[in-house]
Amino acid sequence: MRKFKQNQYFSFVVFFIIFLLSAGPCLAAFTADDERKVGKEIYDKLKNNNFLLQDKRLNDYIAKIGLLVLAQGKKAPFDYTFSIFNSSAINAFATPGGYIYINAGLISAVENEAQLAGVIAHEIAHANARHVASMIKKSRALNIAALAAIIAGAFLGGGGEATAAIAAFSVAGASSLSLKYQREHEEEADRLGIEYLVAAGYYPEAMVEFLKIIKQHEFLSRSIPSYLRTHPGTDDRIFYLDNLIRSHFPENGASNIVDNFIRMQASIRLDTPDLRRREKQLQEAVNKDSANVDLLYALALTHEQLGQMDTSLDLLTKAMALSPRDADVLEKIGLIHLKTGHAQESRTYLKKAALQAPDRHEINLELGKASYALGLFQEALDAYLKIQDEKLNVPDIDYLIAMAYGKLNNLGESHYHFGLHFQKELKKDSALFHFQRALGFFPPESPRARAIGESIRNLSASSPPKPAVPLKP
Repeated sequence: MRKFKQNQYFSFVVFFIIFLLSAGPCLAAFTADDERKVGKEIYDKLKNNNFLLQDKRLNDYIAKIGLLVLAQGKKAPFDYTFSIFNSSAINAFATPGGYIYINAGLISAVENEAQLAGVIAHEIAHANARHVASMIKKSRALNIAALAAIIAGAFLGGGGEATAAIAAFSVAGASSLSLKYQREHEEEADRLGIEYLVAAGYYPEAMVEFLKIIKQHEFLSRSIPSYLRTHPGTDDRIFYLDNLIRSHFPENGASNIVDNFIRMQASIRLDTPDLRRREKQLQEAVNKDSANVDLLYALALTHEQLGQMDTSLDLLTKAMALSPRDADVLEKIGLIHLKTGHAQESRTYLKKAALQAPDRHEINLELGKASYALGLFQEALDAYLKIQDEKLNVPDIDYLIAMAYGKLNNLGESHYHFGLHFQKELKKDSALFHFQRALGFFPPESPRARAIGESIRNLSASSPPKPAVPLKP
């Protein structure tokens, strides 16, 4: 997992403060509409600057847990969005407007789905109770600029970067403010959160177990996990939740409901030291249960991420012998063969995986690449077009389609899709070059020619293009 540099964080904070400074003078009456607006701006900036993890299956998994938990209580008057913040820090936070963020590092740290659901339930409770809005309303002097500094501090963990951001914009009084929830906020979020968690079918002790995990991380690293900075009073929360469980939630529940947690967790890429620790833990688990397909699969993914392809393939082969129709196992074998230059073997396994999971676009994408490598360009194109027709957000899909059309000598469609690719990449000159070349291959009144003409007009409206370096199909 890539680590964010300090200047990347600072750039985001600078943008966010500028945005909020321009939004208005005071937030004494912070309405639900205000929450939606601020939350959406934060989300868009995070997404557009690649702060959010783009893993469809993992994001769907988190969203399913979130929606399951959300259905158990009366929610605030806005729609909810669940995202994975691409950071190794153990943290989770809710911004205004129903936006819930779970750090990839937190997903790696928990031991089961119920603990993850407990964190999500706690953040949903903060959002449902509109605790951020409550803090803003209680401070008549709290204007947009101060709110910017507070949220900057939350994203940066309250460290030197946040202080620098606050000082740089001379936000009066902001140094004495914080996004730390008050005791009553934490108690309400814990009480509501555990109600949501149990009603969803999870076991209640999961919330306490997670708090003990982050306390253990604090002990081992001698640094305060970021979750403890924005959610203080952990010892008190453990005591409160223990008593709440004994008195109100004695019944048991499930540890996993939505999907296979072990496989989801293993898909998160870690730095090498953390991968080594994960490999050791999974190997110990496999030694105790050598017929567990989930553990074999997770260990294989860890070895793959460490670059140990042969070991990964051996483990996957054992898993396949135990579960020959497992789409995850078949796909991963196919992907490793593709990475190691064995396109024919890759295509064989990916075809089997596609039969078991025909709706998994990532399998079709990999199958298209394997077919392309074998010179089966029409087969590759069919796989890519299926992804495009389903309007799936797959980076570079237009580039792949353009390459396949070029190999099939369909130069009009090839240039057109190159144009779409560069348009998405905001490379205006290259996009215009390929659109203009594509225009000559279609009848003037055809739907494709009209679409190309509209794209050219939209691109030309902003400023004159510079000479483009052509990319030949």
